[in-house]
Amino acid sequence: MSWFSNLQTEYKNYKLFFSKEYRRHRSLVFYSERDIYFQTFAPFIGEILQDSDISCSYITSDPNDPLLLRHHERLYPFFFKHFLKSVFDKMDAQIFVFTMPDLNTYHLKKSPHTQEYIYLFHAFSSTHLQYNEHAFDAYDTIFCVGPHHVREIQKRENLYHLPHKKLLPIGYPRMDVVYQAFRQRPCKHDKEVRKILIAPTWGVASLLKNGIELLIEVLAPLNYTIVLRPHPEFLKRCPRQASHLQHKIASLAHFIWEDRLLSEENLYDADVLITDRSGIAFEYAFGTERPVIFMETPLKKHNSRWQDLQIEPMEIALRREIGIEVPLAQCSTLPYLLDDLLIRREEWRQRLCTLREQHVFNWSQSAHQGAAYILNQLKKTLQNF
Repeated sequence: MSWFSNLQTEYKNYKLFFSKEYRRHRSLVFYSERDIYFQTFAPFIGEILQDSDISCSYITSDPNDPLLLRHHERLYPFFFKHFLKSVFDKMDAQIFVFTMPDLNTYHLKKSPHTQEYIYLFHAFSSTHLQYNEHAFDAYDTIFCVGPHHVREIQKRENLYHLPHKKLLPIGYPRMDVVYQAFRQRPCKHDKEVRKILIAPTWGVASLLKNGIELLIEVLAPLNYTIVLRPHPEFLKRCPRQASHLQHKIASLAHFIWEDRLLSEENLYDADVLITDRSGIAFEYAFGTERPVIFMETPLKKHNSRWQDLQIEPMEIALRREIGIEVPLAQCSTLPYLLDDLLIRREEWRQRLCTLREQHVFNWSQSAHQGAAYILNQLKKTLQNF
């Protein structure tokens, strides 16, 4: 389809979306930047459709978003790219739900016609290190994953005299989904080859820019299946380096290159995760109850004033609790560390369960809690008409 045809299609969808006849379907609207974030929205949307008779709209900026192909009689998906800013400016939803930070910071702004903007976290990480300084200031309501999000946002509001938001103890449905899927996997036999998943972040903190060649060299002789799963932003921003790594991996026995990032099989099957500063560490550790090896790389930092809060970010504090940290210069110790982690797997499982109870709200019930709040807000709005 040509560029002009795509534009025409978007325009028709724009007219449909804001038509008078469609008004009842945009009381509740979700917006997703990338296909991978459907994993965050899907549990909430599923609960809402199951527990009510309301309809909702789902807007995405990714033509490959799986929810564009999921047909439910009360879910209306739309793809907007060229008309996205116009959609935001004109939006008249009762509730508009995001997993995109930085609302009002760049070109996408709040509409005066929308009553409540809700933010859903797509990571367990703290709010003040890996995100921009004003990432969450514009939202009315935040679905907090754990007590750390409440503590950090309240501290920022008090420190900078910002309007107070609703900070709701919801939890993290994405982690719940990983846990449920993992529990349904068949148990491994002792003689099966063990699996390592290497899943780095992107940018200056990425292991793919800080020692991946050395790590591959150390792991290559071991009797493990080793899956290298690059971050989608790395694939997009560093195609030549990605192509080089993929070629190298293809020549090594027991190594697998995985760029189908919506596939979760290797996440569930991995006996150990090796990462750097990626938020996948918490989904893996709390979702599969298995430990993480953290390779030391530069901080993943997007807020130069993060120390103003005087709160240690959870992605730093809990590294020492959910796994072990390994400097790149000590890569040679990995074979021994891997053996030790597997020997003490039950000890790690108990430890991770305890940490999860302390740091994650509403374990296994988070989607239900979030959906209940949204439905209650919509019900109150209808009662006022």
